[in-house]
Amino acid sequence: MNKSIIVAKREFIRLIRSKWFRVFFLLPLIIVALIYIFLTFTPGGISLFKEKKKTIGLVDRSTEIIHFLKDTENFKFVIADSTQAFDSVMVGSFDGFLIIPENPDSNSSIYYSRTASDISRLRNTLSSAAFKWRLKKRGLSVSLAEKLNRKVDITTKKISEKGSKGSGIELFVFGMFMVVFLYMFIIMASQIMARSAVEEKLNGMIELIISDISPTKLLFGKFLGVTAAVVLLLVAWLVVVMTFMGNALFFINRSIDISIPKGILFYFIGAFIFGYTLYTSIILLSVSAVNSEQEVNNAMGVGVLIILIPYFLSFLLIKDKPDSIVSVVSSLIPFFTPLIMPLRLSISTVPLWQIIGSFVLLFGTAWAFLILAGKVYRISMLMVGEPLRLSRIFQLLRKK
Repeated sequence: MNKSIIVAKREFIRLIRSKWFRVFFLLPLIIVALIYIFLTFTPGGISLFKEKKKTIGLVDRSTEIIHFLKDTENFKFVIADSTQAFDSVMVGSFDGFLIIPENPDSNSSIYYSRTASDISRLRNTLSSAAFKWRLKKRGLSVSLAEKLNRKVDITTKKISEKGSKGSGIELFVFGMFMVVFLYMFIIMASQIMARSAVEEKLNGMIELIISDISPTKLLFGKFLGVTAAVVLLLVAWLVVVMTFMGNALFFINRSIDISIPKGILFYFIGAFIFGYTLYTSIILLSVSAVNSEQEVNNAMGVGVLIILIPYFLSFLLIKDKPDSIVSVVSSLIPFFTPLIMPLRLSISTVPLWQIIGSFVLLFGTAWAFLILAGKVYRISMLMVGEPLRLSRIFQLLRKK
């Protein structure tokens, strides 16, 4: 165990001193520093992050809609003729101009601009003005209609047999964040681990190393060192992201009530630990028989492909249909569980037997693959110099 700790320290120090680690570690700090300098020393810096109100030239040939088309938080309307509006757009005074026909109900209004952004908002604003015009035309009260048509906000809450579990929107965002976070961490850490595991084998130093430490302890030490380095890197990114989000909410004067159930947090931690262990073990199995750098790249693709499947499933299917048969079955498959089940928990009420069953299957599979990866790694390191295939290694395991 002491030798494993020494290897872990060596791997950790080697990684944090590498150029790629310094770049990724300092990058979020540099980004925050640049944003702070920009907001502090640039005139109107903070206002540049706010959405700019667009100036729209209004050519109302009906002479009716103009009385109902008022300025909004997104648009400022300026009366103009078509020639003046065109020239103003070309010189940048107007962001665009809107031509309303003599009959506003003809659905032939035309918007001219150099970019077609925000067209949906402008369409909604024009539709609201046309609605008021129709009311006035029929002798109905516009002010009364506005009061009756006032929007009603809805706050979403996820419930179960135990009651409310917090805001549905925040839970959904948290679930998607968990998917992305797990994917990034596992991809980064497992690939670094794979390269580190076969480093001595490829550079010819393994014969000297295994005379002083067993391959199993060597692998365990590398596992601890690489994991610690990547965790440190992601913690730095998380601190920066949370700080940036907090400042952004302060600037826009918004608050978010985040109440994440403890059960989801505990499951996320478990899925994080055992999911990382499982995918890393799979990649280690793939790279154990390699004898060149090119083979390392090809072998790592197997593990990456396995994790890509639940990643895309999460975005394409699970988030919209968390209780479908495909969602339930895939969340119980250990290779998919780390990404899919936490997302299902955040947006749906999952039966207890599925939660326990998926966790037990994930734990058992991760443990089995970790032991198998250790044995395969040990044999591949002891038989260095001899061309190996995984099939040959498994034959030796069965004989043993």
